[in-house]
Amino acid sequence: MAEAAFITGGTKRLGAAIAERLAAAGYDLVLQTRDRESVDRSWLDRLAGGGRAVALVELDLAAAERLPERMDGVFSRHGNISLIVNNASRFIPDDFATVTADSLLAHFQVNAFAPLAILQSFARLVGRGAVVNILDAKLAWPNADFLSYTLAKFALSNITDLAARHYAPAIRVNGVAPGLTLISPFQDADRFARERAKLPLGGTVGPADIAEAVAYLAAARHVTGEVIHVDDGERHLARQKDPSWA
Repeated sequence: MAEAAFITGGTKRLGAAIAERLAAAGYDLVLQTRDRESVDRSWLDRLAGGGRAVALVELDLAAAERLPERMDGVFSRHGNISLIVNNASRFIPDDFATVTADSLLAHFQVNAFAPLAILQSFARLVGRGAVVNILDAKLAWPNADFLSYTLAKFALSNITDLAARHYAPAIRVNGVAPGLTLISPFQDADRFARERAKLPLGGTVGPADIAEAVAYLAAARHVTGEVIHVDDGERHLARQKDPSWA
C-alpha cells in the first residue's frame, strides 16, 4: 500500500496544487474539505486517473470540540497516512480598530488549534512521519492588516518549532511560507500586482512552486524545524533593501 498524505483545504487553490504534486510523487491522498459537494469532480477523477487513491474527508476545522475525535477516526480509517499538510486557513480582514474576541478565536481555531489537534492525533495513532505547516512570508515583516490571521499564523509558526523539538526523531515538522502567490477576494488586485512586480525574482511565484517546497520537505529525511520561504526574494531582499516596501 502506498503512503498517503492528509491535506487540509486540499481541494482548492494552494491545497489543490499540493495534492497534485504529492500525487505525482506517489502519495495516495486524503483531502479535507468543509463541503464535499463543492469539490470539482472532474479534478478528482484526473487525480485518481493517475493511479492514486483519493479520499475526501468532510470536516469542519472550526468545530473544536469534535475535531480530536474526528481526526482519530481519519487516522484509524486511513492507516497509510505518513504525511500531514496543514494548508487550510481562515483569512478574514480585521485590524486593531476592528478585532474582536470572536474574530481572534475563530482564526486561532482554524489556523493554530486545528493543526495542533491534527498533530496530536497523528502522533498518538500513527507515531511516525512528517508534517508541513503552511505559514506566511508576511510573518518576517508583519503589519496590522489581517490582524487575527497574522497572530494565528505566528502561533502556528511557534507550534512548528516546538513540535519539531518535541516529536523528533519520530515525526519531522517543518513549514513553508508563501509570499505573494494568490490574491484573495479581500485584497486590491492592482496593489497586489504592483507589489508582486517589485519582487527581486519578478513576482511570478505560483501554487506549483509552493507545492514543490512541500514535496521537498516531505522527502527530506534530515530536515526538521525549518521554514522555507517561497516568496520571490521578498523576505531576504526586497524588504531589507527598502523597509517601507509594501
